[in-house]
Amino acid sequence: MGWRTRTCRRQLLLGCGVFLAFFALLCSAPAASSDVGPPRAGEAQEDGSVQLQVLQALNQIAVSLTHIITYNDKVVLDQEYNAIINNLNLNKIPDADIISLLQELMDLLTSSKIQEHERAALSRTYEKNMQNELKKRLRKRILETDLLLNPYMGVLNAVLNMGSFYFNYRDRMDDYKKEREEAAWKIEAATLQGLNNFYKKLLKYSWDLMRRYQLPDEWRLNEKQLSDYTAILKEADIERRYRKLERLESAFQKFPPYWYYRGQAAYEMGNAKEALFCFTQFQNIHQGILRKDPFAASTAMHKIMLTAQHASPAEIRRDLDVVLANSDDEDWGNILFAALQYARLGDKDTAGRLILRNLDNGYLTFIEDPDMMRAMGPALLLEARSDVFDRIMDAVLKNDKIKNYDVLWLYGQLRNRDILRRIQGEFDHVLLLAENKSWLNPLNVFRGDNLALLLPTRWMADNLTVQLRLMDDEGEYTFQPSETAPLRNYPEVTVLTFKDVLSAKKFIKKRRQARIAVSLMREKLAEDRSTQEAYTIEMVFTTLIVPSEEQEAKIVKYSSFLFADTGRAAPKTAERSASEKGRQPESEKKVDEAEGYALWFAKEKLVLNGESFRWSDDGIRF
Repeated sequence: MGWRTRTCRRQLLLGCGVFLAFFALLCSAPAASSDVGPPRAGEAQEDGSVQLQVLQALNQIAVSLTHIITYNDKVVLDQEYNAIINNLNLNKIPDADIISLLQELMDLLTSSKIQEHERAALSRTYEKNMQNELKKRLRKRILETDLLLNPYMGVLNAVLNMGSFYFNYRDRMDDYKKEREEAAWKIEAATLQGLNNFYKKLLKYSWDLMRRYQLPDEWRLNEKQLSDYTAILKEADIERRYRKLERLESAFQKFPPYWYYRGQAAYEMGNAKEALFCFTQFQNIHQGILRKDPFAASTAMHKIMLTAQHASPAEIRRDLDVVLANSDDEDWGNILFAALQYARLGDKDTAGRLILRNLDNGYLTFIEDPDMMRAMGPALLLEARSDVFDRIMDAVLKNDKIKNYDVLWLYGQLRNRDILRRIQGEFDHVLLLAENKSWLNPLNVFRGDNLALLLPTRWMADNLTVQLRLMDDEGEYTFQPSETAPLRNYPEVTVLTFKDVLSAKKFIKKRRQARIAVSLMREKLAEDRSTQEAYTIEMVFTTLIVPSEEQEAKIVKYSSFLFADTGRAAPKTAERSASEKGRQPESEKKVDEAEGYALWFAKEKLVLNGESFRWSDDGIRF
């Protein structure tokens, strides 16, 4: 950086220090509620509210400029523009000259703001970081046996630790910058020079206000104090950061963000008493200068977590009101936090509205993969409104990453049969075949004594073991699939072939009967500390000897399930039958016409992790 830039930085920090001097006036002023409107005529001068409003507005501008020039980062500039400078509540700035200064500053910064596509890319990175943070924090908790009893706290702590994008970007600036060249993030020299020119007007106003309000010079924060404060916020060692912030108390005690950062450091250290003291101090001096204040939202969230075990529902609701009043739609982490807190309080209507708000705005990170679904599912669905339940389950079932085993795990946690009903159609797509007459087998791939299981591909997962057991009057036999491949032209269905299981013709001639059980066993995840060894689905079939026409009708019925879900048109039955006959060997036609019977594997029951359900060709019976 050249001498012009360094000079600009020093002058700007000096101007900011003068402005922060005004915060000292708050020492003698009563705390005002953040939801109080503009003062009535004749009231302002009596309680000093006009002075407080002016001084806090100037203070916010000064600190924003300090951050912009110190970080020299376009994203920080963009954040300060949107979250602070363009977010000031003009109803609480009665001085028109200050508003004019604000407009001039906004014009100066506009050219250096990041573009919409850059903002969108950062948002995607933030969502990815949030997902990774939730996974990391919850990996040791998501499968604990007490999850159903307390499904909220681990998720809430993870969301809280991540913070909104305003805080997360500064905490992980290096990670965000890895995706772009370092130079692309720096502020242009012309903008820094413009800030230097703006400083001159700012300095004049600062001295005018000091004389007007007779402010003593000892309240002025100097350049070194400002530099030290900003450097401390970058300190990676949390305990060292806390100690350094504690030593600044005498100078910064009436500056609300100071108490937020100090409280957040104490919270991460596990010092709950000190953290609660700091967050309470923030709320006591907070004046509501910003329309949407990220510090106020995060402070309220931390305070809720610290007081959740002993605070009254009314107290928690007041802090939740603060969270929501200071969060925009893109602050979906804050909204999720509030939704889970309302659910914990038993207010499923409010929780439902907030979950739908996130879903309507396209924020699905919290249910986008199996780990997240397992972590968030119980808390989101426990006592959920029916419309919220349906929206969440719709999103889950549309996601190919999430397998049916994950959904069944969720059912096992909540014992909510509505979850099972949502995937019962998956069992309609299960079919066990032995003969080579079907249009589903145009190439005669199910030859000889082989059996083929047609299974929805969503059942195919990593660490999956499939086994077929044949039980008849001769004993019990076990088989493993010899081949596994998608059904041709229908990747939604996978065909598992079991070789040399039984001869359908012999079964028909001798009128034999058998039961066949196909088990799908998925290994327990490594971090699962429950007593359950694996997640098992067992599908039990009974052999029936039926007229060939009946078997054909059943296969057509199966095809209707298949085509209905894939959106493709099934061939007409007559055309299908004719084409099949054309492919059959002449000798087989004669046998079929003479006997007129076929072997059908009728669905009997499902056993899901030890729980049995009646099952038939018409579906699951609850």
